[in-house]
Amino acid sequence: MNTLIPYRRYLGRSNNSLFNDSFFRSFFNLSDVLSPTTGFRVDIKDTGNAFTLEAELPGVQEDHINLSVEDGSLTISTDINSEKKDEKEGYYYCERRSGHVERSFNVEGIREEDITASYKNGILTVTLPKKEQQPEKTARRIEIGVNKEALQQPEETK
Repeated sequence: MNTLIPYRRYLGRSNNSLFNDSFFRSFFNLSDVLSPTTGFRVDIKDTGNAFTLEAELPGVQEDHINLSVEDGSLTISTDINSEKKDEKEGYYYCERRSGHVERSFNVEGIREEDITASYKNGILTVTLPKKEQQPEKTARRIEIGVNKEALQQPEETK
């Protein structure tokens, strides 16, 4: 059974090998494969007037997905509970997956009240419409001189 556990040389042992380099640590990190409940994959596309976010949530029922916007943050979360069994003569296979997954995204520059979502074939698609861009404010020069408005107002009588 011990051979099924991945050996990660960079965890707890110092080794000056090429694969101990931080670049290779992230490349050979198998945590997504070995522990898929730690998160879910997301693609974000800029479609011009909006962003489209596609989250992979295979096997999750639509009514178990929580999608909310609060304080400039979009949060997608769900609880995953699935089990796959396969029994044959002399062979038994059972795989369970359970846990809570959640990801949050900054929605600054997004019209929060117009966010829409759909779910099909394990893909949650969220449309995030962009706010109209305000013209960039530019500096202007202010002349120093006499205040013309103050000169035009009548003096108060004493």
